[in-house]
Amino acid sequence: MPPVTVQDVVRLALPEGVVIAAGSAGLSHQVSWVATPRATPPVFTNLRGGEFVLVATSTLRALDERLTLANLAERLAQVPIAAIAVQGDISDQARATAETLRLPLLHLPDASDIREVEREVQRLISDYDAQIERRAAQLGHVLTQRSLAGAGINGLLETLAERTGRSLAFYSPTGEVRALRARGSARVALQTLQPRGTGAMTHLGQQIWVQQIGQIASGDAAARNFGYLALCGDTLDDWDRLAAQQGASALALELAKEQAVLAAEERLRGDFVQAVLVGAAADDKTLVQRGRELGYDLRQPHVALLCGVANGDDRTITRLSGALSAALNALGIAAPMMRRIDDVLCYIPSVSRGRRAHEIADQLHARLSDDFPGVLVAIGREAPALTHWSRSLREAEQALLIGRELLGNGRVLDFGDLGVYRLLLLLRDSPELWEFYRSTLATLVDYDRDQHGELLKTLEAFFEHNGNLARTAEALHIHRNTLLYRLMRIKEISARDPDVAEDRLALWLALKAHRVLKTIAEPVT
Repeated sequence: MPPVTVQDVVRLALPEGVVIAAGSAGLSHQVSWVATPRATPPVFTNLRGGEFVLVATSTLRALDERLTLANLAERLAQVPIAAIAVQGDISDQARATAETLRLPLLHLPDASDIREVEREVQRLISDYDAQIERRAAQLGHVLTQRSLAGAGINGLLETLAERTGRSLAFYSPTGEVRALRARGSARVALQTLQPRGTGAMTHLGQQIWVQQIGQIASGDAAARNFGYLALCGDTLDDWDRLAAQQGASALALELAKEQAVLAAEERLRGDFVQAVLVGAAADDKTLVQRGRELGYDLRQPHVALLCGVANGDDRTITRLSGALSAALNALGIAAPMMRRIDDVLCYIPSVSRGRRAHEIADQLHARLSDDFPGVLVAIGREAPALTHWSRSLREAEQALLIGRELLGNGRVLDFGDLGVYRLLLLLRDSPELWEFYRSTLATLVDYDRDQHGELLKTLEAFFEHNGNLARTAEALHIHRNTLLYRLMRIKEISARDPDVAEDRLALWLALKAHRVLKTIAEPVT
């Protein structure tokens, strides 16, 4: 059993609310036993050194009105004892004396039961391991009760910091700091830590214990990682580890409650959006009223906004939905939302606090990009009334499709800015568009595929630089003569001359059509 110090007694035996009034330099004193005053003088007998003294100032006055706490501290320091814990007023003289003697002077809460405190200290000294297990169970009970009482994550962290006296931090599953209770070097260490699992570590000179929140045995289909809890200090012990475990359990309960509430709210919002999308015009007033109850003003125009990521699985889409909701809250925007299989749908006001829909989409994209690289945000055109929400959604879907298949991820796409692609999307199932493509560009596509050529790439660069040969050659990193040869081959293979205005238009349009038609299978003829 390790030697018990005054600091151990403060953390593991004394009641909540104890204050170190003076003599903090002596918190490392070893404690041999606990002593309380006798009912008659002499107040203390048979002291052998190292005792933890418990006394009430009212008891001292009853024994001898001339006996002050300062005098008692001077006498007991000669033994020497380990510390004095006092119930009642502590004079400035007593504080000054204890500070000079480097004797810890602890102020017990007025409601403390001296006899119960004595028993707790005795348990700690006689069976250290059993006491910290018992204390940990008490901490777990307190944290659970505070969670059930609605203390929230911040309340739980405050309680844990008070009970352990340690700096601590709460992290998301990806290692970002969500809450911090720390100062000085411990704060720096916890801010720069990126936890990945449970265990002890040293970081920037600080000892840290990391406990995963919601850790469940491997192979459990319901396993959830809610994040990490870290305790930090110059030295850590078994009590810190047990306290971290109890704190992680309480946080897991709180986070499970939080996610259950968010899931219920998400279902409610999703049901509402679905009701709008399938509702009849006659239901508009009812839907507007229902939206008002949910915090949405549906009398103003809205725009459909879709968020998606490449190859996003169900867990990723769930995370994206939560991140989008948080981003909207941060921007002060109330927007109906619905999580779908491959993306997240919401309807944002066309204008909110002076920001137009595209500006809002840009801000949302910027906030989501750090956690979801390559995230794509697409918006439809303005829906002036609820009956137009479906149309705006179809447009956002088309913009999202173009972003994924044609223009790449990691950007904001506005259906209103798609230009010729809007026309081609409407015609992509048309036999006439396929016939135009076959007669214009198909031979070049086949040539590049068979010969591993770069004629399509050359043609695209030629159009991007408005037919400027020097700039096109520079962009392709080829000699001007090589470019001229490729343009000649394009003319020969496609039977279209890029220098002829009508042929140039046909080739340009065919390149755009090529991107659109790649998203669907060629019809069987």
